[in-house]
Amino acid sequence: MVFTALWSTGAIAAKFGIRSADALILASVRFISTGLIFGPYFLLHNKHRFWPRGSEWKPIIIYGLLNTTFTLGSFFAAQKYASAGMSTLFLAVAPLLMALFSSWFLGRKLSRFEIIGMLVAFSGLILSAASELPKGHIKPLGLVLLIIYMVSYACSSIYFSSIKRTLTNIVFNVWQVFTGGIMLLPFAFLFKDYHIHHLDTNLLLSMAWMVIVLSFIANQLWLYLVKIDTVKAAAWLYLAPVFGYALGYIFFNETITVFTISGTLLVIAGLVVAGRNKKAVKAVE
Repeated sequence: MVFTALWSTGAIAAKFGIRSADALILASVRFISTGLIFGPYFLLHNKHRFWPRGSEWKPIIIYGLLNTTFTLGSFFAAQKYASAGMSTLFLAVAPLLMALFSSWFLGRKLSRFEIIGMLVAFSGLILSAASELPKGHIKPLGLVLLIIYMVSYACSSIYFSSIKRTLTNIVFNVWQVFTGGIMLLPFAFLFKDYHIHHLDTNLLLSMAWMVIVLSFIANQLWLYLVKIDTVKAAAWLYLAPVFGYALGYIFFNETITVFTISGTLLVIAGLVVAGRNKKAVKAVE
């Protein structure tokens, strides 16, 4: 719940940030700043080995490319073309892809409760979006960017759960965010999305939130969760649109309809059903 609530603020922080700077340069500066701010602490902290060894660079670069460059870079770019509620809606579709990819590549068998729960929750998302799509709250380019975001997020989570690391999660996270930010810079210049229009309080506050709360705290929570169980952790992402629509209403006056409320109830019901499998297993044991 904490992770989902924090992660759902990403669209809000990005929308505030792009008032002062172009989306891709904003994202790149955010990720590079995360490494520059937190890197020195772990470099001087004897409890954590900071410098990666030769073989450890490969998973850092691959995960940084999937999770930071493609996932978060496309998410930032999409904020010009989609509402906060619609953006977090795509985040909630990721569990279906994660479940599918887990069954393909990791051999994880889905229980009937997980399948039914996810389908119920997904039906709730469709219902909550029904009144938003006809209003044009997402443009074609935004749709493409959010699809890239969704697929990359699912791929990055599956990849992370399958690799063996000798670096601690927290150090690995700092390095992947930093390298992902560097790899995003060429895209910013390629698409001429590299201007900082206003160096103001709005930019600094949104950047501080994204670096400290999202890149560091929320990412660390996610790495911890997917290591326990990728699919069960991903199921909670269904609640992201609930927070997304609420925050969009508070900060940007985005509409909340009866379809959104009904869909939210279905989302919660789906999560309850998906969680029954774990309780059943414990009862048998």
